[in-house]
Formats: sequence, C-alpha cells, structure tokens
Amino acid sequence: MNKLTRVFVCALLSLLSVTGLAQRPSNTIDAYATFSEMYANAPVGGCGCFWMNGGLGGFSIPVWRNFSAVVEAGGNTTDHIPRFNTGLSLFYGMGGLRLRVTNHTRFQPFGQALFGGVHGFDGYFPAPVGRLPTSYDTSYASTLGGGVDIAISKHVWIRAVQTDYFYSELKNLQGNRQNQFRVGAGVLFRGSDFHWKH
Repeated sequence: MNKLTRVFVCALLSLLSVTGLAQRPSNTIDAYATFSEMYANAPVGGCGCFWMNGGLGGFSIPVWRNFSAVVEAGGNTTDHIPRFNTGLSLFYGMGGLRLRVTNHTRFQPFGQALFGGVHGFDGYFPAPVGRLPTSYDTSYASTLGGGVDIAISKHVWIRAVQTDYFYSELKNLQGNRQNQFRVGAGVLFRGSDFHWKH
C-alpha cells in the first residue's frame, strides 16, 4: 500500500474520534467510493507479484431483510510490472449480493460476492502459437470478500476497510487464471431506512 493510501486511511479513521454514535439503520440504499490497492499476479516468466493503485465505486439497494443487490465498477493500474518493460491497467464491472451484519453499535460488518467482467489494457497479453500478442484482453471476473463500515452520522459512514479475493481469466498461456488480493477504504453514503414488512 503506497503512502497516499495510508495517509488517506488514517485521515478517515481519525474523523471517528470527533463524532458521536449514530443510530443503527436497517437496510438502506447505499452509494460508496473507495481507494483500493490490488496485489496482482506476476506475468508468465516473472518473479514475485506487484501492487496496482486504483479505486472503485458502486451502489446497493435492499432486496430482502439484510441482503442488498450490489453494482460495482472500478479499476487499478501500474506503469511498471517488475522485470517486464510494460505496465498494466484493469477496468472491471460486477454485480451480486451483499449481506450486512446489523448490531447496536456504529460498526457494521458486511460480506459480499460479485460476478462480472474485467478488461485488461496497456499491458502485454501472450497469444497461442501462430497469433500475435496484444495489449488488451477481456475475461470473466469475480470477487469474494467483505469489510467494516463505521458511522460518523446517520447518512455518512466510513468504509474503514474492504478486502476481496479477486479472480480473473485474462490470457497468460498458463491456465489463463489470476488470483489477486484487493484492499481499500473510503466513504459510504446511506439513504433513508428501508423496512421490510413482516
């Protein structure tokens, strides 16, 4: 995680020391934006992995009790892959379900599973024998993870941390699979309380 991200996370968490306890909402319509860092696989023939800077945003709407439908889009980039004379950028869009664990404190954990696609560009993607490599590729992608949101007011929350396992299938000629790790923090805006009728 680079210096800018660490400073941003510390600044967000420091806001909590001057805020009061917010009421626990039931399921709500949410919108969020976060900075993120992705720990990505090294390319074929490479050694070790590398960090990619980026961010993401999304929104969710309640679908049943503590479950919400989520739509999320984001991207990560690096201008230099170790031991390779190239960079890499990723743009992804996904949808899925989120489960919130409600309680009577300002801390609200959540877990989610999202599915969609990822487009890689400004990089190097090998091709089968007889075909030329390209600078872009598109594949299926999914994430599985969760995090913790912390209230600073009824409608403004801090996403203190969000961590995800990020899977993709961009071309690499060795299984065409990438197993990556993403971590981030940001701001969440919550709408009015949403109550399911029993």
